[in-house]
Amino acid sequence: MSGDPVMEALVRRYLAERRLLGFELVGPTTELMRFARYADARGHRGPLTLELQLGWAREHVMRTSAVTAARRLEVVRPFAAYHRQFEPATEIPPTDALGRGHRRPVPHIYTDEEVEQLLQAAAGLAPPDGLRPMTYRTLFGLIAAVGLRLSEAVHLTVGDVDLEAGAITVRKTKFRKSRCLPLHASTIHALKLYRQVRDDHWAADPGAPFFVSHAGAALPKRTVQTVFSRLRPRLGWKARGDYPSARLHDLRHTFAVRRLQRWREEGQSIEHALFWLCTYLGHARISDTYWYLTGVPELMAAIGERFERTVRGSTP
Repeated sequence: MSGDPVMEALVRRYLAERRLLGFELVGPTTELMRFARYADARGHRGPLTLELQLGWAREHVMRTSAVTAARRLEVVRPFAAYHRQFEPATEIPPTDALGRGHRRPVPHIYTDEEVEQLLQAAAGLAPPDGLRPMTYRTLFGLIAAVGLRLSEAVHLTVGDVDLEAGAITVRKTKFRKSRCLPLHASTIHALKLYRQVRDDHWAADPGAPFFVSHAGAALPKRTVQTVFSRLRPRLGWKARGDYPSARLHDLRHTFAVRRLQRWREEGQSIEHALFWLCTYLGHARISDTYWYLTGVPELMAAIGERFERTVRGSTP
């Protein structure tokens, strides 16, 4: 790094002032600190230039993730406007400099074969005689079967998984909501098998983590993502969607899409099905569920029509 981290200090001051005004800035904090380190590594001083901001937004962004660059630029624009009061020559990027930043990137919708390949790969993890392979196979399987967020899955406790009732309780998560989710018989069976082996290794106190690491603690999200990232290249999947490769979070998208497809095939009301799905996924608003579903051709005509009705406030 060239010289002192001047931009980091400026960003920290900006963030502190914004928080005093009541802004949480969780996501922007990470991205702005990355921008600051990018600028400081290049010895930047003085007004922010358009070249600097565009260069950072595009750094390490592949062609298929151009929307990511646009979102990065949206994060740095308010900081540039703030910085301009101290450096009047600072350039503020046009809102459309890198295109739309809030287009929903299309996720990778897994096939049944791909999900099975992932579970088999997880079962082959080392050590072959340890708990780890079964932990990851069951964890990935539960996310695929129930559509949990990764954070929800790794925070499950033994007491949250009621195998007699056939349900799990997901406690206050992203939207500070808790929900109880009924499970399919095949999912209950898989969880019971894991629980039997898990309890041979670690205590089964109600407050203990259900999915455990080698040390008996809850699995860190970053560790799970790393394991998934190392398994993925071995499976030879071709990415479908706007991301350069399939993501673990795409299992949640896949659950949502497949569940709605099945309800439609069974003749269920799409309006009712979407509200059920909204509740099951733990979304705060039905619009979040509409936004969550990807453009599967056989769904989009029916969903699009109902979404317009919802937005306009009309009745079916």
